[in-house]
Amino acid sequence: MLGDGWAQLWDVLEPVLEKVEWALPRRRCVCCRKVTAAVVPHARAGCVSYGPRLNAAAVLLATEGNVPVERAAMLIAALLGVPVSSGFVARAVERLAATRDAAGFDAAMRTALGAEDVLCGDERAVNVLGRDVDDAGRALAGTPHIVTVRTPAPGLVWYAPTHSRSSEAIEGLQILSGFRGYLVRDGYAGWYQCDAQLAGVQECCAHLIRHLRGVVNLDPKVQAWAGRLIDLLREAYREVAAARAAGHDRLDADLLAALRARYDKDVEWGRLTNRCRDWTDGAHHPGHVLATRFATIADRVWLFATNVRIPWTNNACEQALRLPKRHQAVSGYWHTPATLAAYCRVRSYLVSASDHGLRAIEAITTALAGKPWLPVPRTNIPAPALATTA
Repeated sequence: MLGDGWAQLWDVLEPVLEKVEWALPRRRCVCCRKVTAAVVPHARAGCVSYGPRLNAAAVLLATEGNVPVERAAMLIAALLGVPVSSGFVARAVERLAATRDAAGFDAAMRTALGAEDVLCGDERAVNVLGRDVDDAGRALAGTPHIVTVRTPAPGLVWYAPTHSRSSEAIEGLQILSGFRGYLVRDGYAGWYQCDAQLAGVQECCAHLIRHLRGVVNLDPKVQAWAGRLIDLLREAYREVAAARAAGHDRLDADLLAALRARYDKDVEWGRLTNRCRDWTDGAHHPGHVLATRFATIADRVWLFATNVRIPWTNNACEQALRLPKRHQAVSGYWHTPATLAAYCRVRSYLVSASDHGLRAIEAITTALAGKPWLPVPRTNIPAPALATTA
């Protein structure tokens, strides 16, 4: 006889709009004659307010879901049966940003990031309709950017808007002012100002491989040295991953010396073979420029082999910046620097809280109740996962 089959059906209950009306007593002090009125969570006296769950829905749709505020309001009405305005959705994001600001989130984030051993930093241009202005009301020069500083592994992610990509704008964020560890970054000069205070810098090998690939494509035979360097960097990554898996904190000294010797040989070959090669407008050949740069930054290329806690690429920041890139791809732009700033503050809070095991809706409701999650410095820092192969 054949056994019976079975099936499961999972579903959510029909959403029900609950309305709670509060009687708020007002009393006058007999001594100072000051009038004090009772308050309740999330609500304001004399008006109708939406509670934490509707606020959470608005925030998640507008930031996590990258839905424009008008469509977010339509989705809330369609899914939950509560007609809300696009203004409510926009204010929900601003309200959450203001709540975590009042709790000192940015200061706590700076302190927590400053206590880390390894951080990654990157920046990305964004579209903003309105522009920041100076004291005379003139738009500040430059293209608006989002700067991201984060831990290599899930833990802390910090987003901040700047009016430009300049060194001064990055310095003004002061997010790395107390950091003395290792920084993984690309070769953008705006980050150079931090180098003196750091224990070391790891240049992103994924960016370096892209530059090498560009030179190889100019002439695969003549520029074969660049192709060999690509293979060498990937080989070094595999060796470091194996050393880390074996419990070592760095690559074997003899093996590292052999890899470095091959690196130095190919870099010198690239410099010499392109030294007199013609290029447009009398400029140096790109192969010569790149080989000279590789000789200059050799220690920043190979830092990951001397400390396996340091990832060899900046992919962690690249992944973090996909969120605002996707938001911009859907919405097209942010209206003002203020809305961009609110978006960055909310994303910093929600992503970091999620990395610490807090569901987004819980992070939002606790923040609206005046008790947001705050990052704390870690004393025992686990080694970050190595980045995947570029």
